[in-house]
Amino acid sequence: MRDLTDVLWYAALALMPVDGTVFGVQMPYWSPIAPVLFLLYAVCNARRLPLMFQRHPAVLPLVGAMLLVSVFGWLTIGVNGVYLTRTVLALLFAVATLASLGIALDAKRLSPRAMVTALAAAYGVAFLFGVFTWVCQPGHLNISRWRDPLMQLYLRQYFVSRPQFLFAEPSYIGMHLYGVLLPVYWLTRDRRLPVLIGVFAAGSLVMGAGVRIVIDTAAAAVLWFVAAFPWGRLLHDRRLMAVTAGFACVGVGGGVAAFVTQPRLQSLLSSGLFAGDASMSARMFRSLAPLEAGANDVWHLLFGFGAGNLGEAMRRGYAGTLAWYQGHGGTMTDELRELADPLGPTTNRAGNAFTMNAYSSFVTEFGLVLFVAAVALLVWHVTRHHAWSWLTVCWLLLLVYLYAQFEAYAFLALPLFVWATADDGVAAGESDRGDTAATP
Repeated sequence: MRDLTDVLWYAALALMPVDGTVFGVQMPYWSPIAPVLFLLYAVCNARRLPLMFQRHPAVLPLVGAMLLVSVFGWLTIGVNGVYLTRTVLALLFAVATLASLGIALDAKRLSPRAMVTALAAAYGVAFLFGVFTWVCQPGHLNISRWRDPLMQLYLRQYFVSRPQFLFAEPSYIGMHLYGVLLPVYWLTRDRRLPVLIGVFAAGSLVMGAGVRIVIDTAAAAVLWFVAAFPWGRLLHDRRLMAVTAGFACVGVGGGVAAFVTQPRLQSLLSSGLFAGDASMSARMFRSLAPLEAGANDVWHLLFGFGAGNLGEAMRRGYAGTLAWYQGHGGTMTDELRELADPLGPTTNRAGNAFTMNAYSSFVTEFGLVLFVAAVALLVWHVTRHHAWSWLTVCWLLLLVYLYAQFEAYAFLALPLFVWATADDGVAAGESDRGDTAATP
């Protein structure tokens, strides 16, 4: 540590996995603690902020444009104070997270190895906690005196059927493993991380954490292989050709094994996305309903319904989405019935105004025009720092995939990418090791 404020940095890293409890700040379908600590860390080191924003000049104008374009939605739709506060906090947390990475690793040159140690310990504890909740399930040791009090600490509880870990949702396992830990490994080459990722992913599969981790692992494995493989030597090295063929066989065999052992995957394959799995159908419905509202209101599609007005857009798009959904074989559930009034009473302690899809949420709140502008700014940022490589492309594709199932603006994954693709960010990530970050 350079000074006492660095305790906040390490505390934020240590609490990264804890994003589903009643103690965190309630965001759309997660309640993290780490972003609050990143914000406090940035405030405590405010004198370093001007330099951070010089290195990322598009950040503040983008956030300002998001709030400015929201005025159109607020004037035409109204203002929901609760959800507006959540969106504004999410944007503030995202900026603070990016600033904290720059302050800690660029300005103060804190040890990347110490960062990895904190993350490895935190996610190791999260995995062990998941094993504990799995052991306490009715189908195993059924330790209700331990299980029941812990269930009250979470916005949504999965202890009875699946391991909870410390995440808000079992489907967020892949977001943490492949949105945070895998990129940190790419940056630091710390060998502890692949071991942790492998144990976490395999343990999740064995304990029946869900289908999402199967799909996420397959997607991440393919992109990891593409990023690391020396393609220029493929046609001239028989051993590499054999490795490629072996990887393909393992991938096909793993896919077959997954479908054989996962009834939910079999159901999705046989019955489709809308009828094969209630969770998948609800995710699709949540993503489509606000976009349906925009499709029938071109000005709000282009310029958004305004920050905090996602619930109103979902309510307006509910009837049209329901008709289309049922016309394509979708089955009704209690969760979908409650979405008729997303801002009304609900049995879901996490609330109902969320999509679990970053693109749907962004376009709904801020509009298609600003979404295109944000994508263009991200491409400009990477190009400006001459950071394009096989690794960067695969990392970006992985994030594109992951954020289709996770809408949190303040999650570490995207700020980490933005920081790392800046010149000083990559250099700081290499400062404590002898080798360099892999660029296939």
